[in-house]
Amino acid sequence: MNKGIRLGAYEKIPGKPFTDINHSLNDLARLIKMVQQLTDHYHSPALCDFAKRKSAIRQTDPDGQDFKIYYIRPKKLFSNKNITVVGFFGHRRPDADIEPLLRADQKFKEIFLKFEGLLSLSTVQLSSGDFANLVLFSNEEAKDRWNYHPAHHGTVSEISPPYYSSIRLNNGILPNGVESPERLKLTRVRYLDYTVSPHWRAVREIDTLPKSDV
Repeated sequence: MNKGIRLGAYEKIPGKPFTDINHSLNDLARLIKMVQQLTDHYHSPALCDFAKRKSAIRQTDPDGQDFKIYYIRPKKLFSNKNITVVGFFGHRRPDADIEPLLRADQKFKEIFLKFEGLLSLSTVQLSSGDFANLVLFSNEEAKDRWNYHPAHHGTVSEISPPYYSSIRLNNGILPNGVESPERLKLTRVRYLDYTVSPHWRAVREIDTLPKSDV
């Protein structure tokens, strides 16, 4: 697979604003919030039965954003350290048809609920209408197996280009596990631009992020 060009730490790419390193600050904040949500709701007496049945918990957060959480292997999720993190941020095309994406989500559900090494999956719809996904794995090996699973890889390759204009795929680690979401560290970001042919790809290794202006 072509992994694309390698970007410098703070390198800016003209005409591709979705690659701005400052987006990673917002992505990191969102992913930390999503980890906090999955720990808070798992410990909620009213919702723990959903987690035990591997059913999706569907809620609306105080900001009015709908989110969904699957606790696939809760015992390992809450006991493991050095959890591998994948954070997906896709920007949909204005005329995108969501039906193929919904069908793919149902197909993925049948796979990921049984996939060894996949601990949890969370989705939130952002105010822009785009979606953010947080997927937690027991280790890097499990993440790589998921990436190259034929059903996952094939379906993503088919449905992503017509639906998304661009994607940021964050990789990271939770060194102290999900009970310490503030320790989440991003290590790499992959970028995809589906508005050009051939599709543009890039990767950026992250040592440090710029300071927030907030």
